[in-house]
Amino acid sequence: MPRLIDHAERDAVIAAAAWRVLARDGLPAFSVRRIADEAGLATASLRRAFPTQAALRTYCLRLVGERVQARMDALAVASDPAADPRGFVLACLAELLPLDAERRSETEVWLALGSLATTDADVRAAYDDSSRTIATACRSLLGMLPGPGGGDPDALSAEAQRLHALLDGLALHLVHAPPSADTAWALDALDRVVPDGPRPDPGSAAG
Repeated sequence: MPRLIDHAERDAVIAAAAWRVLARDGLPAFSVRRIADEAGLATASLRRAFPTQAALRTYCLRLVGERVQARMDALAVASDPAADPRGFVLACLAELLPLDAERRSETEVWLALGSLATTDADVRAAYDDSSRTIATACRSLLGMLPGPGGGDPDALSAEAQRLHALLDGLALHLVHAPPSADTAWALDALDRVVPDGPRPDPGSAAG
């Protein structure tokens, strides 16, 4: 009896091969044939899973967000966010930064494929979805703390937008540094912006 295809396993193998090709050879080498060779699959087999290059690009980009979300979910299960909300928030935010080989690979894929968002509508949709997910995560995580926004939804959204921009900048800087470079400074940068108590009321100083 022929072995049934495990589609999730096959797709994971293809994605891993695609990421290796991107990391080693860059975006110009991102082709169905090259990735099929890297995965040890027939080109026809890969095309059955991803009929177009755009479909493969989109899958790889969405997979980055799924992996980050899975790690955040695991943190929530393994810890008690209510016991140390600030520690939990910082741990979750760290999952968005390329602080080890796995997260560095994810960031490289995100940046390489995200660069196509201006010209590829499918990649644009996947990129925008992932970006919205990060924005929502920033807002939800900051909402766990007593300081950001002071109960004002607009103020909380503004805080979350600034945090999102900081994360993007830190990720870009880290991924362009040598893999052996120190990363503690990035965690310190997050520690400095994530509040550990209520923010002062700007109007109180004026009065």
